[in-house]
Amino acid sequence: MTTQAAQRAITTAFIADDPTSIVLTPQEVTTTPGGGRSMVPGTPRAAQTFKLIPMTFDQRPTVTAGGVERIIDYTLLGEWDSEGEVWDRFDLGDANEYFLVVAIAPGHGYEKKYLCERHLYQDGVA
Repeated sequence: MTTQAAQRAITTAFIADDPTSIVLTPQEVTTTPGGGRSMVPGTPRAAQTFKLIPMTFDQRPTVTAGGVERIIDYTLLGEWDSEGEVWDRFDLGDANEYFLVVAIAPGHGYEKKYLCERHLYQDGVA
């Protein structure tokens, strides 16, 4: 077994220890006047198995007393051949939140790390 094959097997086993099935949906992003952005969902990708890892352990509430959203960072660990892009969006079945891929870490041929932000809906607005 080559070193890369061994590393792929380790990644697969690590993901299988606590897997999450996720459907990533590409977003068409356009910049709006004033520097904002608008996102329109595209065709969802096929479901894939990932490991969702919080980047920090934080017991503070996600929304502050003043109703301000606190964004929480995650790593979405996928196998080397997983498919995803920056601005892909996914949810885990909670109607009040969504996750957004904001960066993809450089790969090494045995895994892909998608850096994600967890967002809460504010007053029913995504």
